[in-house]
Amino acid sequence: MPDSTSKPNSHPEEKILANYFEELPGIVWRIDVVSNEITFLNKHAASPEGERIRAVLQNPQIPQEVIVPEDREQFRYSHQLIRSRRRTACSFRVRTETGRIKWYKLMGMPDPAHPRCSLGILLNISDHAETIMKATGSPQLSDKIDMVDQPVLLVRFMDRTVHLANQAARQLLSYDDNTLSRLTLQDLLRDNPDTDLYQVYEGLIFSDHWNGDLLVTDALGRSHLCAARIQAISRQEDNLLWITLSHHNNCTACKGVPVRGNETVAPRFSGASMRRCASVKTLLKTLLRALPEKSPTNALLLSRIFIDENVVSVTGVGTPFDKDPEDFAHPYEGSIAESILRFNQPNHVVAETSKSIKAIDWALFIPRGIRSYFAQPFYTDSGLTYVLIFCSTEPDSYDPDSEAPLKGLHQEFIANLERCLAKKR
Repeated sequence: MPDSTSKPNSHPEEKILANYFEELPGIVWRIDVVSNEITFLNKHAASPEGERIRAVLQNPQIPQEVIVPEDREQFRYSHQLIRSRRRTACSFRVRTETGRIKWYKLMGMPDPAHPRCSLGILLNISDHAETIMKATGSPQLSDKIDMVDQPVLLVRFMDRTVHLANQAARQLLSYDDNTLSRLTLQDLLRDNPDTDLYQVYEGLIFSDHWNGDLLVTDALGRSHLCAARIQAISRQEDNLLWITLSHHNNCTACKGVPVRGNETVAPRFSGASMRRCASVKTLLKTLLRALPEKSPTNALLLSRIFIDENVVSVTGVGTPFDKDPEDFAHPYEGSIAESILRFNQPNHVVAETSKSIKAIDWALFIPRGIRSYFAQPFYTDSGLTYVLIFCSTEPDSYDPDSEAPLKGLHQEFIANLERCLAKKR
């Protein structure tokens, strides 16, 4: 049975929304990506096997048992995006206990009312799919990729040219159909380092799939940072790469267009004041005062990294973090530190948090009104140890191509930070 969800009488709009969910021809769900819990928001059963279909979202073993082998990888990738609070949509086929094939569509998005949740619907689209197949026989690849809401490209494995692109991909890349058909994968991925592309090809050679972040260049030369999933497929004797993209950032941030120079140390600030600090919070407050007048930075955040424990320990200063305790914990998975290490970034800049897909942005920054930030990593002999984050309540406050804010104080800051931490041990 689906979970029961309370609908307070004091909020009539919630009653309206609950009634709307009950009328939808699909299973409406909410997943808390932090506590890994799913709640079903309506009583709809997509088929007489409703319990079994709902279990596809709950039990990792069920998709391996009921989803046809050709669609399992696409479902798994879409489910990963849901757990990362990203927008996604995919279609897949399920074999029922009687041996019949049914089509389903899974759609998900970040829940705007719950910063740690994804919200979505699971629809039975068998009638729609069967109508297409009766009209045209087995669905063509062009029909199949157009059922996906995210940008999809099919690239010929032999010469790496674009074979097909769905409407979402054509809109993202802004190429006309004739130009798109002449493009190669190298054209689209030209802004990525050769070492990154080597890892992509290595992944495809050894496991037939690869996923990670890539820069995809459009017709205007703008680089779009996208989460990419590349899967090798074979269709009617054609060997193809199925590439699904999920857009990360706005084009300004992706392209690296300077927004403004990052702040240097205020002329009247003395580094000696840091040597008088006795605690981490006092040190961070002193560093915050080192910023020049009219600085867009409203707060500082120090993240201490404990990868083996899957934890980052966070201490913040400035109005957005005034009510937060010192050393409050967040999972390392989905953190800024994880992004920095995974993609070997010298720093990590977010120009507009409302467009972010990182779990920690929705759990930590967005609820406190942080619109943009610049994160600077620091390494010791044991690896990534600290991340210092300059936070602003205004978007586009930091230039990703400039040196980190207050770079001239970083060395002295770290020395005094370790002194303050040693007192706590």
